[in-house]
Amino acid sequence: ALDQEQPPEALVVPGEATPTLAPTSEPWQGTDRVNILVRGIDRRPGEAFISRTDSMMLVSIDPATDSVSILSIPRDLYVVIPGRGRDRINTAFVYGSSGNNPVAGAALAMQTVEYNLGVPVNHYILVDFSAVINSVNLLDGIEVFVPRDINDPTYPDMNYGYDPLFVPAGLNQFDGEMALKYARTRHSDSDFGRAQRQQQVILAMRDKALSLGVGQLLLRAPDLYRQVEQGIRTDLSLEQLMRLATTASDIPEENIQQAVLDQNYVTNYTTDRGAAVLILQNNAASSLIQRLFYDNP
Repeated sequence: ALDQEQPPEALVVPGEATPTLAPTSEPWQGTDRVNILVRGIDRRPGEAFISRTDSMMLVSIDPATDSVSILSIPRDLYVVIPGRGRDRINTAFVYGSSGNNPVAGAALAMQTVEYNLGVPVNHYILVDFSAVINSVNLLDGIEVFVPRDINDPTYPDMNYGYDPLFVPAGLNQFDGEMALKYARTRHSDSDFGRAQRQQQVILAMRDKALSLGVGQLLLRAPDLYRQVEQGIRTDLSLEQLMRLATTASDIPEENIQQAVLDQNYVTNYTTDRGAAVLILQNNAASSLIQRLFYDNP
């Protein structure tokens, strides 16, 4: 990654050509470590799939060490987008998708993460709101422990209005709609808190799948996938997704590492155009990235 300790405009002018790294795209064979960029797309019913990124995680699964790492990346991280210059990291998908091409958008997003974090990105999964709702409902809901009351009177509805949200502290049973709301709300704290909730929801879905029996779910995988596929875009085949699910389900909970690029790893910055963004502090983040994506657990 570039040195981002100094003001970004001192490093590169937005729009200036920058190096482009090609992400690894070799088919995953099920034995090597695989890094997957998972992006939640802010797409409402009737809208095109080319939409803003609501959330972003880099998930690493390593069968050799029987481990999983999950790193949430803030959408306001101000980075070098290969071929375009500096902008928020969540704009890479839209820039790359010019001409209604989500595959090219995903490729540029992968390149952007790889270039700025120094982690090879092998595959992508794009998930919209409907896929989250349907996936949780197919599991008959999930259980999530909410550490404190959440009161969000300005939670957005699906028509750009408001749908006031209250979630009580304690153990909650969420259907798909409530799981999505819990993962998306941020007005009661911050994007960093939201990233932690999103990881909570993913692990709660894993726990529920384990309780139902992963083997039985995998037998039904083709039918289940047909019920959510309209809300998913990925370069992984269904067979590879099933292999990933099997591998992840066998990993002990103590070998799952989670982290958020939060205030410990980023600082606030205002661009010359007045945009409030976040700058990655390389010295602080490098050891975290090394631990999550290169070291053995």
